[in-house]
Amino acid sequence: AQSEGRPCEYNSKIYQNGESFQPNCKHQCTCIDGAVGCIPLCPQELSLPNLGCPSPRLVKVPGQCCEEWVCDESKDALDELEGFFSKEFGLDDSEGELTRNNELIAIVKGGLKMLPVFGTEPQSRAFENPKCIVQTTSWSQCSKTCGTGISTRVTNDNPDCKLIKETRICEVRPCGQPSYASLKKGKKCTKTKKSPSPVKFTYAGCSSVKKYRPKYCGSCVDGRCCTPQQTRTVKIRFRCDDGETFTKSVMMIQSCRCNYNCPHAHEAYPYYRLVNDIHKFRD
Repeated sequence: AQSEGRPCEYNSKIYQNGESFQPNCKHQCTCIDGAVGCIPLCPQELSLPNLGCPSPRLVKVPGQCCEEWVCDESKDALDELEGFFSKEFGLDDSEGELTRNNELIAIVKGGLKMLPVFGTEPQSRAFENPKCIVQTTSWSQCSKTCGTGISTRVTNDNPDCKLIKETRICEVRPCGQPSYASLKKGKKCTKTKKSPSPVKFTYAGCSSVKKYRPKYCGSCVDGRCCTPQQTRTVKIRFRCDDGETFTKSVMMIQSCRCNYNCPHAHEAYPYYRLVNDIHKFRD
C-alpha cells in the first residue's frame, strides 16, 4: 500500500513519500511529504582534523568516494592552520550538480563545509553529537491563503537523528480581507498589515491562552500576490473548552512581499490536498 504524503520529484525521478535514495555516493536522501532531506555518508569530511595535524587538507583516495584528511609536515603548521580556518571549501562535482538542479546550498561556517540541504540555511550542531549533522529545511508555504492553515518542514534535529516532519500553525491573512482586485488603481498597496486589535489564535476548536497582535500579508495592485517573506516560529499555549491545554508552534509574519509565485486562487492549495501529486522545488 502506498504511504500517505506527497511524493517528490528529484533529478527528473519520482520518489514516493518515505522512500530513501542516494543521489551520489556522499549523501543518503529521503522523501518526506513532498520535501527531500539528506544526511552525509562522509561524516569525516565535516569534522575537524586532529589538533596536532599540521597543514590539514582533504584529499581524494583512489577507489573511495569519501575524502580523507592528511597532514602536510613540510609546511609551517601555524600558517597552514590559519589558512585552513579562513578558506571556504568548494563543492565537488557531484555536489555542484545537486546545487544547480535542486536548490541545494552549501553552508560554510568556521571553515567547515556543511551538508547541502534544500531550502534555507540549515542549523548544525555537529560538535554536540559527532555522529549526527543536524539539518533542517525551510518551512513550506501555508496550506491556506486565508484563515488558519499549516506549514511543514523536515529536520533530523532529534536524539535519534532521524528525518521527521514538523508542523506549525500559520495564517497569512484573515478570510474576507479585500484582494488586490478591489483596490483602486494608484492606491498604495500594503504588503504587511498588523492586526488592529489583539486576537486569539484558534486551532482544532481551542483558543490561545493569551491574545496577540500578529502581522498579516496585505494586497498588491498589479496582479501579483502578497506572501510572507520573513517569518519566525513561536511556541503558543492553547486551552480547550474542557480545560485541556497544549502547546503548538505558530508562524509569526515579520514581512511580506509582492511576487508572481502565487498559490492557487482557492483557500487551500490543490497540490496539498491531492494524494498522488508531484511537488516541485521553486525559487
